[in-house]
Amino acid sequence: MNCDSLTVAMRLDGVWNALWGALPVFAASLVATLAVVPLARAVAHATGVVDQPDAVRKLHGRTVAYLGGVGVFVGAFVGIVVGAIMSGAALDALPPVPFSIVLGMVAITFTGLADDIWKFDARLKVAGQLVAAAALAIDEIGVNVANGILVPILGAPRETLFTLGSLTVQNAQLYYWVGTTLVALFVLGGCNAANLLDGLDGLLSGISAVMALGLLGLSLLVIFALPPDVTDVNAITQSMAGTRVTLCASLLGACLGFLVYNFNPASIFLGDAGSLLIGYLSVTIVMTFANLRPFSCPYAVHVSGDPAESVPSLRPDGGFEGFATLLVMCGLAMFGLPIIDTSLSIIRRWRARVPFSTPDTNHLHHRVKRAMGGSVRKAVLSLYGFEFGLVLIGGAAATYILIGGGRLLYPFVFLVLAFVVLLGISMRGSGVAPTRKAAP
Repeated sequence: MNCDSLTVAMRLDGVWNALWGALPVFAASLVATLAVVPLARAVAHATGVVDQPDAVRKLHGRTVAYLGGVGVFVGAFVGIVVGAIMSGAALDALPPVPFSIVLGMVAITFTGLADDIWKFDARLKVAGQLVAAAALAIDEIGVNVANGILVPILGAPRETLFTLGSLTVQNAQLYYWVGTTLVALFVLGGCNAANLLDGLDGLLSGISAVMALGLLGLSLLVIFALPPDVTDVNAITQSMAGTRVTLCASLLGACLGFLVYNFNPASIFLGDAGSLLIGYLSVTIVMTFANLRPFSCPYAVHVSGDPAESVPSLRPDGGFEGFATLLVMCGLAMFGLPIIDTSLSIIRRWRARVPFSTPDTNHLHHRVKRAMGGSVRKAVLSLYGFEFGLVLIGGAAATYILIGGGRLLYPFVFLVLAFVVLLGISMRGSGVAPTRKAAP
């Protein structure tokens, strides 16, 4: 690709083509979810897969169907299939989503669905999530995240880590196992964080829609600032530029379609199948931001007129690892509400010296609901606004690097400080011990 001839208008044209290609994916996902959720609701009531209210945490006052996750899965899957049908050897055709990601979707949805119906043991749920993580490891998605963390410290993957007699171990071997571990941690953390946040009508589905919209914007920003060579389909596929757009559009359509039935008063809940799937898709999208290479013509180099080598965070021939990891952090910032809520839950239970599995009514959404006089709608809308703020934080940090070509240290410190400050603010008033069910 001739970078000198790549104008801003051409970059915007690439973004427009990607967005235009995502519209059918979004529409198909939305329509499929709208159509399937009522069927899932009817089946749930007919088979008794419902959520019964209690006097402790489930205060919805009526029997509500589970199996909403089936609708979300079908919607997201249909969107991905439409993207695959439209795929081709051009950026605007959006290359198909890797099979490993779809395989993980199936594994995680089955795990959640089995728990909704048969009440899986917690260990079996973890095992199902690890199966989904193993599927992702097929494409070494986590290895790219590991590269971003370890390459600046240990060097390139091909370099020797250590030699012991006749045994020579390269960095790549360490990066593979660290990457595989990171995938497992991302999937376990993301799935369970989403599951914990699913506590009010329309909360997780709406929060996830806002987050998916933010991740879609970040994906388009990456296409603008770091366009893959559109003449090379392998470059497009390896950079996952189109995959991110397809996944974001599919998740956005599925969440908005489900929100129609899930907003207060909800007629159907996500169940574990839905919450685990949303968490899985969210962290999968975030991890794919580590897949940037091969890219060409960094925008920051284009506007500065400096050679690529003079912009250390944007060299197309190397030095991209820390840059990609920063984009992963920006994506995690957009997923920040579940992360903050889960962090608070861990801290709260540790301080109270109770098992982490002990239920309570002091999650962020419970506290916001109490602050709003018990109004579910006001609490949910307030948290939508909070999530939108997190999207802006992640987007601002990404824009600083992608467009400004600034130093990696500044947005890194900014994101860490933002998380610490928000966590500290959220901890105020959260010291109440977890709620224990009354003895019979």
